[in-house]
Amino acid sequence: MIDDRTLLGGHYACELEDPQVYAARRRRVQERLSTGDVAVLLGASDTRSYGDVGTFRQEPNFFYLTGVELPGAVLVLERDAETLYLPARKPALEAWLGPKFGPGEEAAQALGFAAVLERDAHEIVVDARRRPQPAWTERVAGQLAQGGALWLALPSAAASGDLTAEQHLAVALRDRLPSFRVCDLSPVLTELRLRKEGGELSLLRRAVAATEAAMRAAARAVRPGVGEGKVEGEAFAALRGAGAEGWSFPPIVGSGRAGCVLHYDANRGTLAEGELVVVDIGARWGYYCGDLTRTFPVSGQFSERQLALYGAVLAAYEAAVATLRAGVTLGEVRKAAFAALEASELSGDGGAPLSQFFIHGIGHFLGLEAHDVGGEAPPLAPGMVVTVEPGIYLPEEGVGIRIEDDWVVTEAGAECLSASLPREAHAVEALLKGER
Repeated sequence: MIDDRTLLGGHYACELEDPQVYAARRRRVQERLSTGDVAVLLGASDTRSYGDVGTFRQEPNFFYLTGVELPGAVLVLERDAETLYLPARKPALEAWLGPKFGPGEEAAQALGFAAVLERDAHEIVVDARRRPQPAWTERVAGQLAQGGALWLALPSAAASGDLTAEQHLAVALRDRLPSFRVCDLSPVLTELRLRKEGGELSLLRRAVAATEAAMRAAARAVRPGVGEGKVEGEAFAALRGAGAEGWSFPPIVGSGRAGCVLHYDANRGTLAEGELVVVDIGARWGYYCGDLTRTFPVSGQFSERQLALYGAVLAAYEAAVATLRAGVTLGEVRKAAFAALEASELSGDGGAPLSQFFIHGIGHFLGLEAHDVGGEAPPLAPGMVVTVEPGIYLPEEGVGIRIEDDWVVTEAGAECLSASLPREAHAVEALLKGER
């Protein structure tokens, strides 16, 4: 049974926070604006056509500030005002896609906004006369004509490539108005999103728990002769059964040489005796993402060579975790893992040091996106959530090994959100034996 409010809200997330949580985040953005400034955030459009797979997913910054999953929405913030713009309701479309909140007081109260207006130009009847109402772009143009700055979430600077919708908006307004400043809202949103609030951490814990359930289901399916797709399917059934919305990124089930391809997601091979299989998966809960990786011996037990290589990666993982605390950067954490691999007496393809086969970063920030905003530069601080995922990849041997867990930085150091999922080699073997 699904309630009407969930349908009207277009809520595909399995869990949302209270509207006042999102309102408080909007206020923190408004505090950065000067009088006369206008900040515009564009929600995602729903461009699916017949036969497309997947459900609508809101743009992360927009969702962070609104909790609204309706397509085609626009948020306009001023120093002392906020307006959510929604498309008018279309009964013929709703017959196919379900009812949706539209402009008006009902949506304003339910979604926690001062006003929810119609997005496009339209007419209303006042005193028996039809009166035109401007589109949201006309309202923004009128506000900017008073001399304020336009704040938009802009992409990284580039001299080529397609313009984003935000850049197109700035160009269109520039053609029609006297000069106005354009300010980048992205750094403000990144700063806010990096440090997770209590409610966000709760949703992340649920996402990680659902991911762990999926990983255990994957382990149950691992054996010679089983298709990678079967392993993926068992994992997906488990995370959906746990209540998660779906994958937080395309799942990776790479056996043999496919485990050496970092973003392999075809998952069409067959697990073979003596191989390793890299399973890198994540569940999404309330839009927040889990991201875990385990490397399993298909036969149920590591060979002597596999065990030695696995131990080297685990040592790199432990060296990285030992440095994980407030004040350090992900770049510094990676250096610790790299040094551990460099100190290993083992070698890889062509006799090169194992450190040469650690070809990616140590991890990334985790939140509304699996690869969340932040990069490697920001010093870690309490409330930030990161992955730790050293790995080595030896194509000539057909061996890929990666170990990944999700960690939250705390005042005292860091806490592993996926601590209950086995990672020691003997524990991984016991997991496979037990699950089988």
